Amino acid sequence: MQTAQRPHARPRRTIPPPIEHRNTASHDPSSLDQFAIPILRFSDDTENDLIGDEIVVIYYHGGGLYVGEADSEELSCRRIAKDLEGAKVYSVGYRLMPSFPASTCVTDSLDAFHHIRSLHPSSATKLIIVGSSSGGQLAAAVSQAVPRGSLHGVLLRCPVTSDGGSSLDYVPSSLWHAYTSPTSPSFVTSLLGVFSRAVPRDGLERMPLEAGTETLAALPRTWVQVCSNDTLYSDGVCYAMALAGAGVEVRVEVVRGWPHTFWLKAPWLARAVEAEEEMVRGLRWVLEE
Repeated sequence: MQTAQRPHARPRRTIPPPIEHRNTASHDPSSLDQFAIPILRFSDDTENDLIGDEIVVIYYHGGGLYVGEADSEELSCRRIAKDLEGAKVYSVGYRLMPSFPASTCVTDSLDAFHHIRSLHPSSATKLIIVGSSSGGQLAAAVSQAVPRGSLHGVLLRCPVTSDGGSSLDYVPSSLWHAYTSPTSPSFVTSLLGVFSRAVPRDGLERMPLEAGTETLAALPRTWVQVCSNDTLYSDGVCYAMALAGAGVEVRVEVVRGWPHTFWLKAPWLARAVEAEEEMVRGLRWVLEE
């Protein structure tokens, strides 16, 4: 693994500058109990008149469904808003375990999606969802739940897609040969060990990797970013394999030699900046006609 640079050697382009007066907060009432789901919006509205089709990005943060909030991955959200001309970026602060069941995390994420979609009803709107780690699980779950044609694309970054760390029973048998990272100590790092749960699937009916071919075939173009030194490496790769097998156009970006979502822990590293820039290129790819 590469070593961290000294502070004076940090590249000048590391963290995007604030988008002045363009960060706003709102709340969407939950369909479960009217809880106000926090939603942050990042955008540069001065660019919107220059864009024919509106671009809307919905971002779900990671944290194992136990930690995090709407501003946890603000740097990534600001990166998208800065580098993707005219995009409006929304970050969702879904409720967390153990105070709430995993099903509430999913429902809050889906409610937020429908709320944001209602704010941009034009048929010309290009709506993309992005998820990091367990946020990738939520993004995948939302993409599978919404009506076909609701999304223009999906980006998943080191996503959780299965409960294979608990048992291979929760991984399709056709993918067992490729599902290796959770069972090998060589993938364990100080950032993430084996992702096992006290209750299978955290009590959910199924995980994204268990979706049937018909469900997967309805999904839009998908870009998946995985780290090679990550016990969730196989989650991302196997989900991409399942999508490709269902006929979905998919690309996989492998960050070799680095651990799980390292760009969140050390965003000033040159490789972290590159990973963020790869994400933006992935967004541009899913936006292509």
